[in-house]
Amino acid sequence: MKIRTQMPKLSLANIFLVVCSTLIPVMTGAQQIDLSQQTWSAEIIRDHGQPVIPLFDGWYPNEDGTRTMCFSYFNMNREEAVDIHLGKDNHLSDDRFKALVPTHFDPLPPRYRHVFCAFTVTVPEDFGQDERITWTLTSNGQTLSVPGKLLAPYVLDEPASDGRGNLAPLVKLSPNGQNIRGRTGIHTPQPIAATVGETLALTAWIEHPNEEVWVGWSHHSGPGKVQFDQKEHQVKTLIGSTQVQATFNDPGEYVVRMQTIDNIAAFEFYCCHTNAYFHINVSN
Repeated sequence: MKIRTQMPKLSLANIFLVVCSTLIPVMTGAQQIDLSQQTWSAEIIRDHGQPVIPLFDGWYPNEDGTRTMCFSYFNMNREEAVDIHLGKDNHLSDDRFKALVPTHFDPLPPRYRHVFCAFTVTVPEDFGQDERITWTLTSNGQTLSVPGKLLAPYVLDEPASDGRGNLAPLVKLSPNGQNIRGRTGIHTPQPIAATVGETLALTAWIEHPNEEVWVGWSHHSGPGKVQFDQKEHQVKTLIGSTQVQATFNDPGEYVVRMQTIDNIAAFEFYCCHTNAYFHINVSN
């Protein structure tokens, strides 16, 4: 049985309460705590054995009339990274629309607690309010689903918030390349070639009115492990560029996700960050 739930725009403290009260696992193992039996306490977050929870952050309108849905996730493990291949254990209910669904889920981030808007789904202008795009994940013996929907309470500020003055950083992936601001994100125009075991430098150019912005790097998808010399850091916007050294232990096609926001605390208000996706082909 799949239990569907929705995530309203909440403070980080309330997210824990909603997660535990509305999501129910399909089956459990000896080392797992049924979500339906949990209340908010330290036992909810464990080192290993807990599920990855799919979340719906909300949606925003685009100038061309289309609308974009934001999906995120909450890995309830402090140490366990979870890999879930695309298919019956990791899929969207509607395959009409392109989406860069993640297959690698990092352990619980210590500072901002869940990964916000890891990927987006853009739907046409005639996509109805009664229609749904549901993301389903099965991990550690539990199947959880969340529906994306175009309802007014879920509208997100994008790419700026007039009320709080937040503005998503402007990002480009080459010095003279296209620049993008916001969660829909920017992609490398062509895959980057890399070699197993050799360090690959990934660079982005960032503009923002603030003196510095936060940048975080994640293994989004791909068959093996990815190591970064730094997972997150502050970047001086006067310098204009940021770089990470990534190393891949297996050949295959990978995506590395970079996220940047003016202040990490702004994630709690669901505004405003920019996604960048580096597509990488790793060979022996």
